[in-house]
Amino acid sequence: MLLPTVGYRLAVPYGEPSRTTCATCGVPLRSGTAGWLARRCDRGHRLGVPWWVTASLAALAGALLGAALGAVAVLPVFLALAVLGVLLAVIDVACHRLPDSLALPALTVTPVLLGVVALTTGQWADWRRGLLGCLAVGLVLTGLVLLPGGGFGFGDAKVGALLGWYLGWLSWDTVILGLVLPWALNVPVLLALLAARRVRWRTKLPFGPALLGGALLSVLVTTG
Repeated sequence: MLLPTVGYRLAVPYGEPSRTTCATCGVPLRSGTAGWLARRCDRGHRLGVPWWVTASLAALAGALLGAALGAVAVLPVFLALAVLGVLLAVIDVACHRLPDSLALPALTVTPVLLGVVALTTGQWADWRRGLLGCLAVGLVLTGLVLLPGGGFGFGDAKVGALLGWYLGWLSWDTVILGLVLPWALNVPVLLALLAARRVRWRTKLPFGPALLGGALLSVLVTTG
């Protein structure tokens, strides 16, 4: 429920600081923690998407992960990733960017959190496979970023590497599906937008939501 304003303030072009004024009326946003949690500016304009959108998406993702994984020690870490994923998707849709301020800390803390799970459960083989999954997905997406005209950004590669940790924790099949499914998800979205004349063939869609949705779907398929 608190994600919309955070996403709103972080949804800025690359290299710019987080938003400090309301884009609708220009009034300065509140400083401190209150400014990152307030749903409206001082003149009453909503900041970001409606709260029920992010709450519903996070609840759905969490419920699906809980049903797929069951009551296992690693579930809370996956649920935290689901909430972060909703925030990343909202930002990417708004400004075609996956900010380092979210991706890099998550990449740093993930091996520690999964290491704690491995320490308590003895799942070090899963931890090592997660590390390899992170490296594999990160390298594949970095290669696509470096291709001329590929339409991918380094934010996609960083978030992909982050997802690779979690997909690799589960299995190599999950990693492979997590790499393939984003393209399968983007095709119907592109066709629907073309039919509605909202985009053109050369329009570049944000890849983050498809990357995150494909990761979730791969978990459901391989653990069901």
